[in-house]
Amino acid sequence: LWFLRGRAALLLLLFREWLEMRSGIRRLVRNLITMGSKHSKSRSNGGCDNLPFLNDKYTIQTIKEAHTFFVLSGLSGSASSTLRAKFSSTYPSSIACTLAHPLENAPVVEAAESVDSWFAPVDEKVQQALKEVKNVILVDDDHRHPKRLDHLTSLARDNDYIVVIVTPWAGWDCQKPADQSSEQGFWEHIIPYYFGWFLVRKSSHVMRENAEDFLKLLANNEEFSKMFRTNVEWHSEKTFDLQEYFQKRPSVLHCTTKFCDFGEVPGCKEYARSEAVVRDYAKAFTLNVTDLFVTPRTVGARVRLDKYQDQLWPRDEAHEGGGDSEEKVELPFGSRAHITLACAPGVRSVQTGLDLLEILKLEEEGTKPECQIDTEKGLLRCYGVGRWIVKLPEAVEVKTIFSGFYSKKKLTTESDGN
Repeated sequence: LWFLRGRAALLLLLFREWLEMRSGIRRLVRNLITMGSKHSKSRSNGGCDNLPFLNDKYTIQTIKEAHTFFVLSGLSGSASSTLRAKFSSTYPSSIACTLAHPLENAPVVEAAESVDSWFAPVDEKVQQALKEVKNVILVDDDHRHPKRLDHLTSLARDNDYIVVIVTPWAGWDCQKPADQSSEQGFWEHIIPYYFGWFLVRKSSHVMRENAEDFLKLLANNEEFSKMFRTNVEWHSEKTFDLQEYFQKRPSVLHCTTKFCDFGEVPGCKEYARSEAVVRDYAKAFTLNVTDLFVTPRTVGARVRLDKYQDQLWPRDEAHEGGGDSEEKVELPFGSRAHITLACAPGVRSVQTGLDLLEILKLEEEGTKPECQIDTEKGLLRCYGVGRWIVKLPEAVEVKTIFSGFYSKKKLTTESDGN
């Protein structure tokens, strides 16, 4: 009996220890989960360690092959130094253009002559980097005024560089400067003319070649030429020339997501602050071009977005439909995604997306093509009044960087992204 009582007490003791150990394991697991969720939340809020151009492998590789112009704006001295160091280690062949001394005693911004002389050493480095066609250029001159940023972004645009502005008010939780009185002004300024995916130079070259081949193919097809000619105005005494007609070509190939007009368009500030834009700004993406189309107004390429890319498409365009009729046909989300390849005289590139929606609406309604022509690029279908589209046998993949168009120089129909 004594032996049984002792054995029962031992078993009871072991059972209690097991319960305590199980409770401790549960607490440990719960703490680990909590730590993990806090870490994820911190990263989703941004941070210098969460910048895609410093941490995302595909983005880093794409930027090394592209021509990208980074501008550090509004960062504190320590954050700026940290970023430059990480940038240098990530992109060893890049060139950094910085001031020799902080801008604490810089001249008043409005004094144009003194400002120009103050930034002259930086501008010399920038011009040299552009002359050498460096793939990656970083500018950190501690400037804090829109005019200076205009100057830099215009230089980048004129030399066909994709611009990325690194600022704490763009959603990245880098250390901010002590004086944040100009935060609102910076926010209003860094909202671009438009957001979008910008094709790197190699991909731009591929798409321009596709556009040329497409126009040549159409021009050499008698059936197409005869039907298309009846829908365009041609005032020249020369024989109608399709390539001459579509002579306005975009200087920057891109797929626009949100037109902002530098903050003037309703909803653009909310879009700029959205989780997807903050997370993916300056990130590289591969877009799939699936169709080419032509109308009397535009030549364009249809882009099919994947589920991840859809997150960058504005929510206010969830219900897209082409045409002016009262009965709108609901198209799949992101149907308007496209790349403008050429425009007719007097036509702005905004028309390209509208032309695409008109064609997709007719297809969605089940409208039969008025004419179909077999071509090297696929079956060319006509939906009346000069609207033609061809589905490519294989999608053309183009490498892009998600950013904004910032230059405020006079925009033309060749370069606007509306």
